[in-house]
Amino acid sequence: MRRPRVSRRFAFGPFTALLLLCSAVPLVRAQTIDLPEDLRSVRDVRFIGLKALGKKQLKGANLKTRKPSILPWRDKPTLRRDYLLADSAAIVSLYRHYGYLDARVRVLLEAGADPRASRVVFTIREGPLSRVDSLAFSGLTAYSERDLRRSLLAQPGRPFDPAFVPLDTSRIYSLYQERGHLVHTMGVARRDSAQPTSIHVHYFVDEGPEYRVGKVGYSAVGDVRESLARRELLVKPGQVFRRTRLDDSIERLYKTTLYRQVQVTPLPDSGRKTIDFEMRVSERKPRWVDTGIGSGATDRIKLDAAWGNRNLDSRALQGVLDGKLAFDGSFKFHEGRTDATLTEPWLFGTRLTGQFGLFYQQLDDRTDPNFVLSSDTRGVNFLLYKELSRTARLTLVEESSLVHQSYGLIGAQVNVVADSLANAVLPRYRANTLRATLERDMRDNKVLPSRGSYQQLITELAGGPLRGQSSYDKLVLSSIWYKPFSNGWKLAARLSGGVMSPNGDEPSSFSPEAGLDPQVARVPRESRFFVGGVNSIRGWGDNSIPSGGGLAMGLANIEMRIPLAGPFGIETFVDAGNVWARPRYIKGRDFILPWQAPRGLDGDVRYSYGVGARLVLPFGPLRVDLAWGDRPDFPRSKWKGDKLLPFSYQFAIGPSF
Repeated sequence: MRRPRVSRRFAFGPFTALLLLCSAVPLVRAQTIDLPEDLRSVRDVRFIGLKALGKKQLKGANLKTRKPSILPWRDKPTLRRDYLLADSAAIVSLYRHYGYLDARVRVLLEAGADPRASRVVFTIREGPLSRVDSLAFSGLTAYSERDLRRSLLAQPGRPFDPAFVPLDTSRIYSLYQERGHLVHTMGVARRDSAQPTSIHVHYFVDEGPEYRVGKVGYSAVGDVRESLARRELLVKPGQVFRRTRLDDSIERLYKTTLYRQVQVTPLPDSGRKTIDFEMRVSERKPRWVDTGIGSGATDRIKLDAAWGNRNLDSRALQGVLDGKLAFDGSFKFHEGRTDATLTEPWLFGTRLTGQFGLFYQQLDDRTDPNFVLSSDTRGVNFLLYKELSRTARLTLVEESSLVHQSYGLIGAQVNVVADSLANAVLPRYRANTLRATLERDMRDNKVLPSRGSYQQLITELAGGPLRGQSSYDKLVLSSIWYKPFSNGWKLAARLSGGVMSPNGDEPSSFSPEAGLDPQVARVPRESRFFVGGVNSIRGWGDNSIPSGGGLAMGLANIEMRIPLAGPFGIETFVDAGNVWARPRYIKGRDFILPWQAPRGLDGDVRYSYGVGARLVLPFGPLRVDLAWGDRPDFPRSKWKGDKLLPFSYQFAIGPSF
């Protein structure tokens, strides 16, 4: 391979830009601080001269010199010279971030009654605010000046931050890599000689030649076929080099779960105007075992175990055997389920994921206080999954199942004749369901999101042309937003709604509840809408609103997540929602205000509000929520026998939404 050659017309970049920038803006002047030997601790910390910035912005400097605790038994913080110097520089850097390039800080020590403790006074001279006056470019060909301008931080009229120049040079470099250029760039910021608060920014660009993709080499540690790695690559020989295609290729290789490590090294050759790549991969062990234990409002104990192989037949086929066992709050059996799935990530030779699965489930549902629904379900499902873009994906699932169900009578219904109950419901039925899910995920983190949004649209068709006793149409739409604040607080909000309608010939009822709407009874209980629980309307039991379910649902949540110290935090929340028997039963008068809840009817929106504690772990937060409700039927928790608390408490693992 020919030795790579680098153009010598310009040999500069972000680091050179920083050196030139240092000559254009004033440097931090170190203050000499002499500490008397008898001074040992900090009595107080004061700031003088804060005008443009407040104490809220000052928290961004992360000062090491801090005030003593108000608790008398806590030790006073140590007075250290290196802390004072570092804090002075941090305050100056913070002011420059906001455009105050001439900011100065001086530290004074004021004696007090205790000769070993001193008050630390930071005296700040902010100086004038500097702004970007002009933005200019040299050497542009592949990009227009207009296209570059709108992508940069340094914009005319904006307060000038010295970090703009190195960040913008990096941004220009990334933009040019999308058009095949390994660009060299330099940024210079200088003050106007007549108006020192005006900053002129100039970027010099040497575009160089357009590079194309050359050869792609491959080496591996392990037995994974080379073809499985190459099919994930988006960089093809002869194409114009684009950096995002290379990054996406690496991401796709990791998503296969076949590789423990992926390294792709670009080797540019300016003579041939090509970039060769050397790809090195290290295989992960194909077999894996997972076990887990959890808890929720309905499932007091949940046990999970799974065994899988991510490279069956050396063709990247993924096989998984999964088992789940759950017990309710009385430690009675609630659910048992086993699944066996086989996944092909490249169905029909395209990047379309296909999955075939078999499952068996046993369930004892005690949500209704009058009945215990016992069912066993065996079935088969087919899944297709397609990523439409980096943020959008589509999932299609077809499921066919055979369900056996029976109802055991408890509570006030024990005197109901068993024969009439048997005739009232279907003891056995077939269900064929087709479900399509469209998702748009803009969250910064899927486990612990702090910003962005998530939208989901679900359409479901059961029976009808698919046959089966269960026959209905269903539509669900959900939207979630996350917004962070400068003090570390995070606001989360969710809005969700759904409607469904039975169709086809009217069969026998799926449920025996007295007074249940006949249209609701035409839908299997597991397919109806319910709300309530740790991830819905807190304080209420999981899927307890209403006891028989319904065909229309509305839910809204708003939550403020407040960090305290380390992984600990608290949350305050308000939840609202309800389920109606039919969509046409929803009336405007049902949407009462929170203070009208004490006189709320069954069809009115229900509210809960409260506070919770959070322990944030890598897999999600551990939560305990205390919820209040003003309705007379709000389910308050018991304490010491039958004594009722004024609130309801619930434990959960994972975020509420």
